[in-house]
Amino acid sequence: MNKTDKLNISFQIKSNLASYKEIDESSRTIKAIVNTYNYFDSDFDVLRMGCAKRSIDNRGANTKANDKILHAFNHNLTELPGKSILEKETVLNNIPVLYVESKISESTDGENLLIKYKEGIYNQHSIGFQYKQIEYLEAGTEEWDAYLKDLINPEDAIKIGYGWDVKEVNWFEWSTVAFGANKLTPYLGTKSENKTVQLNNLYSKLDSLIKASKKGIKNKSVFEMQYFQLKQMIKETMFLKQVEKPTRKDPGADTTQRNRRLLLTQI
Repeated sequence: MNKTDKLNISFQIKSNLASYKEIDESSRTIKAIVNTYNYFDSDFDVLRMGCAKRSIDNRGANTKANDKILHAFNHNLTELPGKSILEKETVLNNIPVLYVESKISESTDGENLLIKYKEGIYNQHSIGFQYKQIEYLEAGTEEWDAYLKDLINPEDAIKIGYGWDVKEVNWFEWSTVAFGANKLTPYLGTKSENKTVQLNNLYSKLDSLIKASKKGIKNKSVFEMQYFQLKQMIKETMFLKQVEKPTRKDPGADTTQRNRRLLLTQI
């Protein structure tokens, strides 16, 4: 995957490595880390401190924007169990992170989520975004040495020999999830290997989106995000295949790499 292809990804997700969360039952507030910066992940990306700043400044909880950053469940933008009331980039335990707080709804979805948070069933989080500013780096350069310097897991980057420095993203939402993945398809119902099942799921989602548009679009930003998700799911399901490490002329192809889990237990 080259830079143009990566920037054309409609809706990317990143699962967080930290299971940190706090629950305040009296105020129905959840505090969580939704992304760990300076980590070389399975997409060979490293998200940097400041990459979400523009999104937070323009559409964060403390702004007057209509298209604010959402708190969703499993990246399903029709399931919003809480309202994101704080988003900030900060440092916890000497590690830069993306931190959020959410006011959980008193709806059935909210009640169920709160119960499962308390039971420890849900303790993972993930973000949905688009790449805005990225840089490809390769071993053997001064830039690569600087790239490795602040990584939590530089040994993983060294084994691959190249990576992406993600300096800015357009951050749409953060989700409560039961498991971590860096693809949309496991969350949104197209995980099956059966192509007929995959296509039927995609058709169903497309039909729902068309029906919603005919009734009138109440929230244009959410509708657009659902459209971006559907485009990305089609790509993931029908077109994207893993290939070998690219040459310098074709940087960033998608290969496999093991994930690690970080434990951030306290603020």
